[in-house]
Amino acid sequence: MRRLERALVDEFIELVSIDAESGCEAEIAARVMSKLRDIGLDVEMDDAGAKFGGNAGNVIARAGEGDPIILCAHLDRVKPGKGIKPVVDNGIIRSSGDTVLAADDISGVVAILAGLREAKKHRPLPAVEVIFTVSEETRLQGSKHLDYTRLHSKMAYIFDASSPVGTVVTSSPTHVGFDVNVVGQAAHAAVNPEDGVSAIRAAAFAISKLPFGWVDDHTTTNVGVLNGGAATNIVCDSVRFKGEIRSLIASRASELANEFTGTIISEAKAHGTEAEVITAVDYSGYSIDRNAPVVARVVEALRRIGITATFESTMGGSDGNIFNANGISSIVLGTGCQLVHSTREFLPVPELVASARLVESLLAV
Repeated sequence: MRRLERALVDEFIELVSIDAESGCEAEIAARVMSKLRDIGLDVEMDDAGAKFGGNAGNVIARAGEGDPIILCAHLDRVKPGKGIKPVVDNGIIRSSGDTVLAADDISGVVAILAGLREAKKHRPLPAVEVIFTVSEETRLQGSKHLDYTRLHSKMAYIFDASSPVGTVVTSSPTHVGFDVNVVGQAAHAAVNPEDGVSAIRAAAFAISKLPFGWVDDHTTTNVGVLNGGAATNIVCDSVRFKGEIRSLIASRASELANEFTGTIISEAKAHGTEAEVITAVDYSGYSIDRNAPVVARVVEALRRIGITATFESTMGGSDGNIFNANGISSIVLGTGCQLVHSTREFLPVPELVASARLVESLLAV
């Protein structure tokens, strides 16, 4: 391998080999803080982790003078993310098959570190703020608890899309979660079942009335959690289920949340139970104009390294949703990792190299 490839692969293997599932990022945070200091940035950690029970906060680093841009990636990974043993074969990095690889999002972390080093070889680092967030995979908790008064930039580049390098994600959905508790009446299922009112049956009827999957070309819905019952000989008196609504049109998400609430309460009542429905916006969507400065800069940076920008929308959430909601114009960039959130996850080495080159180019524009 050439020098940069070898360095990138070695650092990637080093960092994914550190256990760092969501909420447990202290060790990897300490490691990247040391690396950032070695590059020459001023580094600190905020207290985000203490606010949601994690063992580390977000890593914040700064360099240069003037109006900075933000380079962002997250430190955590989904389960199973402990004991990762990376395998490099024919230019592809994979896990050994019993864990995720954690290319989501250590590919972004490594690209940012390498890009900073490469940029510094040619000139002093320009104004830049590096944010490595924690617990992104668990409802974006790190960025939600980030103290935005500490930041000076109005533009951010989040290296966290499982698409080829060159992909620029300019829109993301509003995500509304709903949490439902259905209460019925317990009774012995074989002695006096007529005295019981099954919360399971009522919940089943309610759920059957809700659409699943694609509702339209910009909206999805799902019920993903269902819990209830204690034994087969008891008419179940309590069931809880949870779901989500995502839409690239915020008003559509709100509209469906109201419709779901009405349907669930009505169906529960029709079957002799009561339902409590709690809905909440987990994160707001965004849409960035392709002529916006944050987009123009990355398009030019990509052109300088011979890559044509490809624009996409996503139905996934990221730190970009939270950054945009806090007044920082943010887009999410592809890092080339594939089959993320599975034990089949992999990362082509050329994509990792391209990500690092893109970071370097962004700092030179």
